[in-house]
Amino acid sequence: MSALGQRGRRGRKVLLAEDNPVNVEVASAMLEGLGLDVSRASNGEEALHSVQADDFDVVLMDCQMPVMDGFAATSEIRRHEQQRGRARSLPIIAITANALQGDRESCLAAGMDDYLSKPFTQQALGQTLARWINLPRAAAPSPEAVPAGEDVISRQALDNIRALSPGHGDALLERVLHAFLRDTPAQLAALRQALAGGDAEQLRKTAHSLKSSSANVGALALAQRCKELEQLGRNHTTAGAAPLLADMERSFQAARQALGALLEKET
Repeated sequence: MSALGQRGRRGRKVLLAEDNPVNVEVASAMLEGLGLDVSRASNGEEALHSVQADDFDVVLMDCQMPVMDGFAATSEIRRHEQQRGRARSLPIIAITANALQGDRESCLAAGMDDYLSKPFTQQALGQTLARWINLPRAAAPSPEAVPAGEDVISRQALDNIRALSPGHGDALLERVLHAFLRDTPAQLAALRQALAGGDAEQLRKTAHSLKSSSANVGALALAQRCKELEQLGRNHTTAGAAPLLADMERSFQAARQALGALLEKET
């Protein structure tokens, strides 16, 4: 299904459809580091309008977004292509924090062309994009985030973020960390509300979003609790969620303290 032949000469413009502010900052830096021009959409409806109004070489489409999710947006894009008498031409790559076989099949069934699991490295992103467009620059190898002993935050994950923007790595890291610290309390509040209302589906969605942003900034303990909470939601239950959520609150406070100290040290 390669689109290299059609779009190889000008494969430089990408639409990033993602609502999580941490993931937006990290993915944008990765894409810009690959030499691509990045436009952003914060939900599926915005992505649909952007595709209709402009000419993109590839779309990175988050599956779970407010207003209109990535599946619905992709289906609409494909429908519009058919209405205009076009062959399916715009490569759409799903990005999701799930890595289950069924999720991959759902993405392809919705009309997406490829699939990338979050959190991903710049190298993995580059390898996936290279199947669909010619990249101006190749991705340098980037190690996966790994726990640094008993540290609250994986230093390797923070170094990975810095490395995405040579010469401006500290400024990028500061933006990412501020986005995480600003966004996470609202996510935790949404989880408490979902638990209070017995809403397993909302529990799943919110834990899914927080899981990827936590992993991106190296808050691996928090990311693991999010994964466990998300699984409860997948099982259509909130039973056992309360102690997990309490543990998540503690993990975030520890991460916030560690990241706050890091930001103070670097300013």
